[in-house]
Amino acid sequence: MELAFASALGVLSIACQGSRRVKVPIGYTCNIGVYLLTIAGSGVRKSSTDRPFMAPVRAFQAECDADLAKRTRDFERDRRIWDSERKGLERAISKARATDKPIADIEKKMAELYEREPQKPKGYKLIVEDATPAAFARILADSHPTTGIFSDEGGTVLNAPVLRSLEILNKAWSGDAINIDRVTTGSSLSERTNLTLSLMAQPRVVDNFLGKANNHARESGFVSRCLVARPHFEPGYRDLRPGVQYSEGMEEWTRRITQLLRKNHPLESPPATPETLQFSPIAAEEWAAFARRTETFQQRGEMFFDIPDAASKMAENAARISALFHCLGSDTLEIGHDSVVAATQVCDFYLREFHAIFKEKENDDDELHAQNITEWLHARCEIDGRKPYISVRKILQLGPSPRNVNARDRALDLMAQKGMVRIVRKRSQINLWLNPSKFKVDLVEGAPNNGFPKDAGYIPWF
Repeated sequence: MELAFASALGVLSIACQGSRRVKVPIGYTCNIGVYLLTIAGSGVRKSSTDRPFMAPVRAFQAECDADLAKRTRDFERDRRIWDSERKGLERAISKARATDKPIADIEKKMAELYEREPQKPKGYKLIVEDATPAAFARILADSHPTTGIFSDEGGTVLNAPVLRSLEILNKAWSGDAINIDRVTTGSSLSERTNLTLSLMAQPRVVDNFLGKANNHARESGFVSRCLVARPHFEPGYRDLRPGVQYSEGMEEWTRRITQLLRKNHPLESPPATPETLQFSPIAAEEWAAFARRTETFQQRGEMFFDIPDAASKMAENAARISALFHCLGSDTLEIGHDSVVAATQVCDFYLREFHAIFKEKENDDDELHAQNITEWLHARCEIDGRKPYISVRKILQLGPSPRNVNARDRALDLMAQKGMVRIVRKRSQINLWLNPSKFKVDLVEGAPNNGFPKDAGYIPWF
């Protein structure tokens, strides 16, 4: 189900994003394209699931390619004629100058000629498969700036040089201009970028990607922009029967997507200025309720406290998906209540998926980080002369990587749960006290066992 939905939403996004924007109820306007990252192993039939949903886009892209090829041939013919006229006028200017004759009339003709210089036609490149984000930026510069990076094996995209890739992808999500400099082809600037990203990748590929550059993919905000899911699949239990149950509704889907593609991507003229969708009053209130609920769930102790990056982006994703659902069923510009209800249910699902996926990974990382801090503290005991405490700030400054507050606090909390340390706050100073049964430290006079209970149970410090 998750695979099919991700395929459908990605196709709907590419069909609509070039001609529509959405005004979020709190006042700003944004793109409606979405980023999807579906984690699925071998044997789940990613390609066969994706193929029928993508069929109308591929068919329309073939039409776009044929139209662009014809217009390119016409351009090359017109360009040769134009070049011939230009060279003739240049020769006339040279001849007139050699004989001291006036050239004002010739220069006027030259200016008029440049006014009608043939321009290389632009087309649509709606499907980019397994291209690096740098190649995607070049496509945006040479084509109308709306495209989609689609891959049912997302390794090539995820394995591109990570720092450069994420800068481009984050800008594209926001609709910002993207500048690409190349020694051989010069600088290119893409205005008002529209991008859909729909990647299906194996768990190993995603894990490798997230591990690069100290989790820069997460820290930069790229992953939080994505709708991430990990379908649960158990091979050997698919009930495959002859019939049409697996293609039911696809004819209507193909018809509507084709209609949207033709309407939003005129072949012989540049795309029109995008129109802005707005929420009806009741739809705006439904969206606001979701946004408030998501914000509340980021408080300490609540479900999304550990994933504020994804939770803070989900309200905008809800606005984008609401717009897409509305476009599927209507050509009007007012988003209705039903579209928002459906979109927020989708976003609730993706938030739970994000929490499950990254909390599990975070727990593994925290265990490792706690082990590294423990080893570092053993070494510090020798350096500091068996001093039974250390400033938590010093752990951040001098301790093992990753040196960020959240990672440190989670690791120290885990160590406290195991009775290895206590965190003691005194005014603005926070110290980590070490259990003398676990570390080679001295006992403080008047504080048996340095304040640790004999069973070294968990003492909460938050």
